[in-house]
Amino acid sequence: MIHPSAQIHPEAKLGAGTTIGPGAIVDEHVVIGANCEIQAHAVLTGHTTLGDNNRVGYGAIVGGEPQDLAFDRETISHVVIGNNNTIREYATIHRGTKPGTATVVGNNCFLMAGAHLAHNCKLGDHVILANNVLCAGYVEIGGRAFIGGGAVIHQFCRIGRCALMQGNAGVSKDLPPFMVAAGANHLAGMNAVGLKRNGVPPENRMALKRLYHHLFRSGKNISEALRSLQEFPELPEIQEVVAFVQSSKRGVLTPRTKARAETDESV
Repeated sequence: MIHPSAQIHPEAKLGAGTTIGPGAIVDEHVVIGANCEIQAHAVLTGHTTLGDNNRVGYGAIVGGEPQDLAFDRETISHVVIGNNNTIREYATIHRGTKPGTATVVGNNCFLMAGAHLAHNCKLGDHVILANNVLCAGYVEIGGRAFIGGGAVIHQFCRIGRCALMQGNAGVSKDLPPFMVAAGANHLAGMNAVGLKRNGVPPENRMALKRLYHHLFRSGKNISEALRSLQEFPELPEIQEVVAFVQSSKRGVLTPRTKARAETDESV
């Protein structure tokens, strides 16, 4: 189950049924759950913990030092990964930058080849990062979000649950739940396909569409729009979007122009 060319520290902990491929490195403080697959030349280092049924692809690096000039190499920080995740070849996941902090990946996530998860990022469950996605430090991504290939996310940004970033999009503001980002800081409408796939009822989807228009296409600024929500039903999805927007510290994405927003096919 462990290739003879793999380097496994004697203090590392491996769960039952876990396989380690040729040339892989598993360092001292690494804990790997049951039935994981660590493929050839992957590196697991630092205080890294993996749950069960995870696959770490060829050449991936999990638990490496953060790319932070203020990082003290004596710091003990962590990577914590749940169950049933796939981390494809050459993906990188860096550990927290401050003592006792962690970079966290939930359950059933899929990080495609070349994806980068910087220090202190947090992924919910069922998140997909397509090829070469770059997440800077302290990024938070809600469950069932999809981040398209080559997309980049500025540090401290939040991506809401079931949101979508199109390929090569870049954001330096928060992307609310159930919405789509395109281009540079451009809100492009609702994630209608994602909502349907995740079982949101039609009446709730229609209410979210109305909320999108109210917040971003009514001509009001966000503060004004948030003060006039009396007409909207108290649906959980509505409350989730409103709470996300109200709690944003960086501000949320908005359509590039009203004229451009009115042509969005995703709404």
